[in-house]
Amino acid sequence: MNLQDWTPLAEGRVSNVFVSKDKLVLKLAHKTYPGWKVDDEFRRCQAVLKAGVPSPKALEVVEVEERRGIIFEWAGEHDLMNAKLSNPLNLDSGSRFMSKVHQEFLTREAPELPDIKAEAMRMAQELPEGTINQDQFEILQRYLDRLPSGNNICHMDFHPGNIMMTAGYDEGHQIIDWAEAVRGVPAADIAMTSLMLAMAENSPGLSVLLQIIIPIFRKAFEKRYRSYVMSDMKLTQKDLNEWLLLTLIFRMYMWKLESERETLIGMIQAQL
Repeated sequence: MNLQDWTPLAEGRVSNVFVSKDKLVLKLAHKTYPGWKVDDEFRRCQAVLKAGVPSPKALEVVEVEERRGIIFEWAGEHDLMNAKLSNPLNLDSGSRFMSKVHQEFLTREAPELPDIKAEAMRMAQELPEGTINQDQFEILQRYLDRLPSGNNICHMDFHPGNIMMTAGYDEGHQIIDWAEAVRGVPAADIAMTSLMLAMAENSPGLSVLLQIIIPIFRKAFEKRYRSYVMSDMKLTQKDLNEWLLLTLIFRMYMWKLESERETLIGMIQAQL
């Protein structure tokens, strides 16, 4: 397989994305990314697709230039952020749409996925040394044991950039990036999305005006999305709050942003 036959499409935290002339997508992990995690993502994608979630089919795992990757079917050209949310007038309809998309897969089950609480403990043990001390791991285990269990699909990285769609809300969509998908209860995934939207940072190179406007828009979007999804699924803020410590662990493990490190450590410590 020759990488020169693929056109660069995007670059993420742990991978580069390429597209072929016949509209196949190659998600190629960075050389430092463990190969077993690519294989694991492939299995998680298959479990989600089997459950009936609209998502691109993972076709095969490949090795290219000593990098492991997955070839996917084409998911669409525009994500929700670029297709609709670039226009502030779509704030309400966009947040409502995202809530509906989220609910579609939160009500589906995939028992083959890893358990969310077991994944949280594994991630906690791999956080930078000193984030959680040995005595606190016992507290963490008791906390995790108290949380409800379930087999519902939790994306754990669900945000507007991972919803691929066409020009209109009624023309279909596909959800991408299932690398951290787990099984749990809907409140956990909603809490994770809420946290990610709240902690999201501005892209570099923005004008001073946009640096002010975008956080205001994002805060309003998160509030409306959360209101819609909680109302439809009959959840309370208390239902989401009990997942705060777990979502902080997922956030720190997954994103590994130096700018967030001290803040997240402080928030985790405050919960233990």
